[in-house]
Amino acid sequence: MGFIQERRVPANGLDMFIAEAGVKGAPLVLCLHGFPECWASWRYQLPVLAQSGYHAVAPDLRGYGETRGAATVEDCRLSRLAGDVVALIDALGAERAVLVGHDWGCALAWEVARTYPERVTAVVGLSVPYGGPSPRAPTEAMRELFGDHFFYMLYFQQAEVPERELGEDVRYSLRALFHNLSAEGMANFQVAPDDSGVLDSMRVPARPSRWMREEDLDYYVARFEKTGFTGALNWYRAMDASWEESRADDNWTIPAPVLFLGGMQDPVLMFSQKALARMPDYVPNLNTVVLDQCGHWIQMEQAAEVNREMLAFLAEAAPPGVDHPEP
Repeated sequence: MGFIQERRVPANGLDMFIAEAGVKGAPLVLCLHGFPECWASWRYQLPVLAQSGYHAVAPDLRGYGETRGAATVEDCRLSRLAGDVVALIDALGAERAVLVGHDWGCALAWEVARTYPERVTAVVGLSVPYGGPSPRAPTEAMRELFGDHFFYMLYFQQAEVPERELGEDVRYSLRALFHNLSAEGMANFQVAPDDSGVLDSMRVPARPSRWMREEDLDYYVARFEKTGFTGALNWYRAMDASWEESRADDNWTIPAPVLFLGGMQDPVLMFSQKALARMPDYVPNLNTVVLDQCGHWIQMEQAAEVNREMLAFLAEAAPPGVDHPEP
């Protein structure tokens, strides 16, 4: 992984595993991964951020990889996960940070920027638009929308069943998920009416993709073979509890400058068009870029494009070598 260094940091009751590049004391950029990932999803971003004058840090988040600590459904509420991020900022000796998040890490970045605005300089959100408050519990809305049709987030609510499916052959599962939700895979991917598992309609390519080499996949496989999938899946199982917790909140605006990056072939973005349309109502300082020929794994599939857009945005919103005031 080049000059990326790895170490452990105590934060919010976790023994958090982080990868980092750049000079400590430079403006902090925290990169938050999604499912089913780990810090290595940012392997194309950390060196570039470091070379541009930032202290770039990517943790294995609660329930993932080499980070040790409780990851029950209760522990995976967004309020607790946001506390993990703030505690990590403290542990790294920073007053505030730029948050770069993808997938669940993007949802987490929105939560931190909303509830701890004084700790966030700017946000780069990938794949998951911020739509503000929801009038109904997430699973209730999903059941109404999808009815009897298969939807992976509802499938993940079950205890043990998705763990058994994904854990039966971890390499196959990860290869299928990474391929089928990419731009290449989405060209031929369609959920079948009789699907009962998340992998049922997925196919595995004969050759690895250019952005997920065999040695890259080996790294993910080793982590999930060690931890299993329960901690990661509990983020989905905590969705309704997170919603219930936030129902009384009256401030849903994100004051920090925001760059949102999406992939035109990303099924998550296709599913989230209403949230994307609502974003300007809750994010007054918003820049949006949608990349063509790009699926869900945007920071890997289109690493050069993501890096270019991110650095151009940060040059204005959080330039290196500048003492960033509170938003």
